[in-house]
Amino acid sequence: MMFIYHSSQILEEQAYHLGVSCLYFTSAYRILIPAELTNAVKEYCDRIGLTELARNFIMSEENNIKPDGYKFFELGGVNWFAQRPASKWKSDMHWISPADESGHEAYLKLINENGFLSVLNSIGDLLDMDGLAAYHLTFIVVSHCEMGFLHHDTTETGNKVFNVIIPLEFAPNSPPELIITDSRDDSIGRLKYEDSIGVMIGDDVHHATSECDYRDNPGTMRFAATIYIADINEANFETIAYSILTQAFPPPDPQWVLAQRARHWINVKYRDDLELRNGAEHFVGDRGRTDFLAGDLSEKCKEIEDKLHDCSILEARKDCPWTCDIYLESSFYEEGFSGPGLLE
Repeated sequence: MMFIYHSSQILEEQAYHLGVSCLYFTSAYRILIPAELTNAVKEYCDRIGLTELARNFIMSEENNIKPDGYKFFELGGVNWFAQRPASKWKSDMHWISPADESGHEAYLKLINENGFLSVLNSIGDLLDMDGLAAYHLTFIVVSHCEMGFLHHDTTETGNKVFNVIIPLEFAPNSPPELIITDSRDDSIGRLKYEDSIGVMIGDDVHHATSECDYRDNPGTMRFAATIYIADINEANFETIAYSILTQAFPPPDPQWVLAQRARHWINVKYRDDLELRNGAEHFVGDRGRTDFLAGDLSEKCKEIEDKLHDCSILEARKDCPWTCDIYLESSFYEEGFSGPGLLE
């Protein structure tokens, strides 16, 4: 039987009925998503042309990015990055994400102002996290998948990192869209996307895009927002930086990850701006990232300065975030954000 809490609460860890299988997961949940959040993200994507671009990617092979390829582009005053996974995924799936910190902050502002902070509050409270931050933002689009590629998004984070999938568009009356395996014996179940219901996937939860073929109905697609959230701490920030950051932004910089720690939610027991904690509330808001020593991550960056290398190359942007100017100045956070101090 499937259990869903009312309000913005999340599911307890239980055996869920997914399609025809009764499965057990140690780190997977279904969560309620405020309608205002889904509507705001959809409206934003429509307004800046991102929905149209995503649909164009999957309309034909001529429009696709080639497997294992990528491109940078500008929409709505934001720099974006689109990537198609390798051919082993056997699909026309594309990932789309902000390409720099400016676009990252613009999208964060949108979701935070339209209900995502309440989702974080429920997650942090019910899972007894210390602090939470949304730190990695993407969109996923697919219209054709021959066989889902089973994989996990996170591992060895102490069950402190989750990928929150928010369905934005899916084919009506279609079979379940997500494959997910039992944590005990790897038996397979399938999950149907629903409006205002998200899926939250944590450490070692093997999942895949379920088979589909919408090519006889041009423009039909699965389109979802994915938001990585984390209780970042000294034990996992390097794992997050080196193992989980897969897009053009954020770069694999552990210090940038640590600077996001407890940015959007703090457990009341760690708040340092309260004299009396009895009956006090968790912090829910956006404190901005803390200052960190921003720099390049490779010695190759001199080649960019000498015009021998190009910041439109993905590896260059990941290796040389400072030289490629993908970070905001610290003054952006000093002027626009305030809140309690970091967790000790």
